[in-house]
Amino acid sequence: MHSTRRNPVMRAVGCALLVLVLQAGPAVAGGAGEAAMRTIIERQLMAFRSGDAETAYAQASPHIRSIFPTSGIFMGMVKAGYAALIRPQGVTFLGLVPDTLPPVYRVLVEGRDGRRWLALYQMSQQPGGAWLIGGCTLVRLAGEST
Repeated sequence: MHSTRRNPVMRAVGCALLVLVLQAGPAVAGGAGEAAMRTIIERQLMAFRSGDAETAYAQASPHIRSIFPTSGIFMGMVKAGYAALIRPQGVTFLGLVPDTLPPVYRVLVEGRDGRRWLALYQMSQQPGGAWLIGGCTLVRLAGEST
């Protein structure tokens, strides 16, 4: 007996693949895309350093701004969970993690306390082509004290 219904597992796999393709968006445009991402990250770090909450907030993607609906709430979150990014002693831009979608930009950060962190910035390309920060994960480097 031949069934005309699709296998539910295959349907789920097909839907998952479609979602991944739709979320991936266009590929990063080589050096120009990477340079644009670095500029956005630099702008936000400079804004953190100078206490300019509005400029720092403007570098965040619409999704991040929907979670933190004001620059004050956003800065409170940054101060509580990302203190290493506020007035760091040193910043080294390491470039993109190869072959990741969405793109992830690596930045080595030395906090005011001397601890070193790897900041992994998930970048979000907007409909007009501009890049904004879609998230950041801080990873304390091995050998750093707690």
